Amino acid sequence: MENKNTENDAFFTHFSQRDKPTKAGARLVRATARKIFKYADITSGQSVLEIGPGRGDFADLCLERKTEYSAVEANQQMAESLEKRGANVVRAMVPPLPAFEKAFDTVVMLNVMEHMNSMQDALQLTQQIRRILKPKGKFVISSPDYLNWRKHFFNCDFSHNYVTTRRRLKQLLMNSGFSSTRSCHLCGTMTGLPCFLISGLFSRLPFGFFNAAFSESKFCYKLYKIQLTFMRKVLIVGQT
Repeated sequence: MENKNTENDAFFTHFSQRDKPTKAGARLVRATARKIFKYADITSGQSVLEIGPGRGDFADLCLERKTEYSAVEANQQMAESLEKRGANVVRAMVPPLPAFEKAFDTVVMLNVMEHMNSMQDALQLTQQIRRILKPKGKFVISSPDYLNWRKHFFNCDFSHNYVTTRRRLKQLLMNSGFSSTRSCHLCGTMTGLPCFLISGLFSRLPFGFFNAAFSESKFCYKLYKIQLTFMRKVLIVGQT
């Protein structure tokens, strides 16, 4: 399923081409995807829609576990890569959410909500997602915790706009009509006290300053990426 829009073809090129992970980083991303998959309680045969799948680590997991997987992706290169792996991909920017002829058991947005332009966009998209979920369906969100990221929230990505915290995401879901939520914090695959200790340490590292001072240094760039990897994120599940 395709929605042609030439303005979107190059969207997030900096992520698809430059920000490629190391082997260790890729293993951590896959491990985190497994953690989220388990927390969301997704099972084989369920229908899953992922908005903004990026390189497709969560998509690969869904396809391996035999879910009915679909995706909405704006970047042409990443959409084509997903299609080659067997995913049904709608090429579009959100909001608004593209029209679908079916309802889903689960909708997933990993590192996407923070890219909404405003509260109105976040609320509109969340309400639209609730309407395409089956009864007892789930909306899974993972986004940076601004209380930990602070200045890095805006510095690390030009398209970060909507501030995300555990409290704000919970309020967003409840005001969009979700009946209940459950949530935790993540630092890599860690939760609980280890998550807060490690993310608190990494938030104080000077690698962001080094990256700004030596902007052409690949070494400083990698150090900053490592720092961002271990900053704290919110994982929240809203249920209809």
